[in-house]
Amino acid sequence: MASTSSKKAYIATRVRNYLAAFAAILAVNFAIPRVMPGDPTTRFVGPGFTAEARQQLLQEFGLNRPLWEQFLLYLTNIFTGDFGVSFARYPTPVMELIVERLPRTLYLMGASVTISVVIGIPLGAFAAWNFGEREDLITTQSSLFFRSIPTFWLAILLVFVFGYLIPIFPISGATGSANHPSFIAYFVDLTYHTVLPVVTMSAYFLAGYTFLMRGSLLDILPENYIKIAESKGLSERQVLFGHAVPPAFPPVLTQLGFQIGRLAGGAVLVETVFSYPGMGQLMFEAVLARDYPVIQATFFFLAIMVLGSMFLAEILYTIIDPRIGGSE
Repeated sequence: MASTSSKKAYIATRVRNYLAAFAAILAVNFAIPRVMPGDPTTRFVGPGFTAEARQQLLQEFGLNRPLWEQFLLYLTNIFTGDFGVSFARYPTPVMELIVERLPRTLYLMGASVTISVVIGIPLGAFAAWNFGEREDLITTQSSLFFRSIPTFWLAILLVFVFGYLIPIFPISGATGSANHPSFIAYFVDLTYHTVLPVVTMSAYFLAGYTFLMRGSLLDILPENYIKIAESKGLSERQVLFGHAVPPAFPPVLTQLGFQIGRLAGGAVLVETVFSYPGMGQLMFEAVLARDYPVIQATFFFLAIMVLGSMFLAEILYTIIDPRIGGSE
């Protein structure tokens, strides 16, 4: 078991590592838009777009300054929360777009994670308890099927089936109306419009949690204390969820934090397919328009979400598992 001092040293090391990762994110975030082909003036190319007009736009956007000046201005804006104005939606402030889009993406990711965990963990436990039997085979094969399907392909398939063959769900947008009489009406409308995007994202991650819980439980079920619990006459439900699942949960908790990165990447694809007005679609549109401030802002917020969730997962794992931190 790790001592308190060793755990503190372990956490301090992790903090330094994540600060270094944050610094790398800042540098990469600045570089990515600038190494892309073209610049924000590309979208204005036409018969009346002269070289003088292009230089005027570059000067207005501050893109004719030396890179070191642009980088210092970029850092200043990042730490003051000022991401500038959108080039493609000039003069709309970038933060206005973020504030509008971010809650929708958080809702999409939150609903997907909740469904994946709530269904995946019991499924994995059920499969492990019936290891080698028909129930285990059906569960693992079904999970493998959904784990193997590319997210964008499943999204397109759902659009075709439930948008055209059996049109019972919306295939685009976040709501059907801009005005709602109450928050409950807005929430119901949002939930109805996000059924297909949530199902698309949940299918892949649900399979992952199923496999993870199944594998973790298969290591625990042969333990002596499980056999003792069974010998006491406890029901299968009590043995499984009262004695076996709790010690098998820490790896699932850690994976939950690491999966946020894949969720963020999946959100870009899913929101684009379903024309869902979230951060993923905003980033996709910004890339096409070479909208540097929006690209940097969306990448920054998504990266911080991923980095923060991974850090919290490591800290929680350190608290839950007394063995962590003993070697540092």
